[in-house]
Amino acid sequence: MVIAVLGIITALGTPMLLSYLQASQTRGAAQELVTILNQSRQLAITQNVQHCVEFDTAGNRLRFHQMPGTTACLAGTVWLGPGTDSQGWMRLQNQAVITFANANPSFTPLGTASGATITVQNSQGTSALNVIVSGAGRIRQCSPGPGCP
Repeated sequence: MVIAVLGIITALGTPMLLSYLQASQTRGAAQELVTILNQSRQLAITQNVQHCVEFDTAGNRLRFHQMPGTTACLAGTVWLGPGTDSQGWMRLQNQAVITFANANPSFTPLGTASGATITVQNSQGTSALNVIVSGAGRIRQCSPGPGCP
């Protein structure tokens, strides 16, 4: 009888646990992306040089460009630092996927930014979150939909 009850509880609880784990992977990826974007913002402030973030959604990676003067975003010098490969590329750590980036956000030495929306998705493709960069330099995450620009 006890084994039957445990079997029923396990059968009912497993789908909820899997759903929770997938949503956690997506939240973790979005938070990691927020941290990386904040790193670019902080580099722009501390180095007193505009920084731009380049996204390569096909390769599921991103990198920073230093933009002295009026240099165009992708024409700037690639930033090499902790967590980058020899070409400056970084990847999200938990196998999440960057599925969409409507712009390459850039951060000024004052901390302001050009706006952008980036979508991350878990590796199974079952949930997604948007990471929003506002003109004021604020970076936040929200669920895709009517309440999230």
